[in-house]
Amino acid sequence: MASIYALRAFVRRHKWWQNAVFLTGLVSLITVFSVAFLGADSAPRAVWTDQPLGRVDSPQFAESLSHLVNAPLERGGRVEVLDNGDGFLPALLRDIRGAGATINILVYVWEDGRMSDQVLDALLERQRGGVAVRVLVDGIGGDGAPDERFRALEQAGGRVARYREASLGTWTRLHRRNHRRAIVIDSEVGFVGGMGISDQWLGHAQDAEHWRDMMFRVTGPMARRLQAAFVGSWVSSSGEIVVQPPAAAPAPEAASADDDGVERFIHHLNSPADDDRSMAYFYLMPILAARESIYLTTPYFIPDEPLKQALRERAQAGVDVRLLVPGARTDHLVTRFTGQNAYATLLEAGVKIYEYGPTFIHSKVAVIDGRWSVIGSPNLNSRSRRLDEENALAVLDRALGRQLEQRFFADVVRSSALDLDEWRRRGPLLRLIQFSARLIEQQS
Repeated sequence: MASIYALRAFVRRHKWWQNAVFLTGLVSLITVFSVAFLGADSAPRAVWTDQPLGRVDSPQFAESLSHLVNAPLERGGRVEVLDNGDGFLPALLRDIRGAGATINILVYVWEDGRMSDQVLDALLERQRGGVAVRVLVDGIGGDGAPDERFRALEQAGGRVARYREASLGTWTRLHRRNHRRAIVIDSEVGFVGGMGISDQWLGHAQDAEHWRDMMFRVTGPMARRLQAAFVGSWVSSSGEIVVQPPAAAPAPEAASADDDGVERFIHHLNSPADDDRSMAYFYLMPILAARESIYLTTPYFIPDEPLKQALRERAQAGVDVRLLVPGARTDHLVTRFTGQNAYATLLEAGVKIYEYGPTFIHSKVAVIDGRWSVIGSPNLNSRSRRLDEENALAVLDRALGRQLEQRFFADVVRSSALDLDEWRRRGPLLRLIQFSARLIEQQS
């Protein structure tokens, strides 16, 4: 009762507008606190299978994963690994200049600079040559895009759209971004991975200003499936429905090449809802099936409880589990400190953790048992699991697995391995920073 009398006295002592301002501020504070720290999440704390999983190269595993994420299981096509900008940019420009009908580009980041100029020069030339060019960038990630150059492309007949630009009508969904990478040319060649169009991706990760990253050039069925990541986002941003042309009947030699392509692949798109964790399971299920090795490279590592538990269990079962993450050179220190909260329990279980030193490592790759590879736009963090539009390819192919393992260990050579005893002796200031960062984990 005393609190009620005190509240009444407070109201009587102040003018009506002062009470209104106070009430508005109080409600706003409670709302912000609830959204930032108390966001309801119905995700399970543990995930398991009802029976033992087959190996990642077994039909049982592939069909189970396909059903789990509601994405078709397919085969055919080829994957080419492109290291850094020196690998990606020449391949992209070559394919753009060879385009005969359509060029559809979806990237999260597009910033003005030398890389942008080269890509836009090639796009403008092909648009003037009669090729239909469409460019979709995220409304936040593409904030640094060259508007004047984009207008020149539009004046030549090209189409440019932005996904969910900041406005009064979108503010409640502004934190949900389109993080996908899907570049598709003539429905037959595609690019997917971690890169965007910005000068930090130029070169070969030669200094702290140029990032270590990978893109993947895919052909045939994989490129046609990649088109789905573009067209759905495109119509919601531009209003245009892109009608897929019928696939041309392959020549006999092309059919033979496809037969020699990847044995199996699944292309998964996610548009997260509160209870949809399909992208998390897309990575988790191969880890649960691992028998020999798990090699993960991610720029943003904030594992949920099921992922931490799976990595610990596999390491304790004798699987070689290794994690490669950025060191001090990162573009998001809060995310780095948040992820470090999981290091002790992982190291204790036998997981080997490496921090990359020379520059920011932005590669997003998982290789399981040297056979099953996951490539694409997602990070192993809360945003990719719960908030952002993402797309990824899971590929069963031993040759690709070997290539990615070789690159993983080449990057490990340039990294520092964490030692469990040293990590336990880290200072109180670092522990405080890590604890503070953990409070905003769900927003990272």
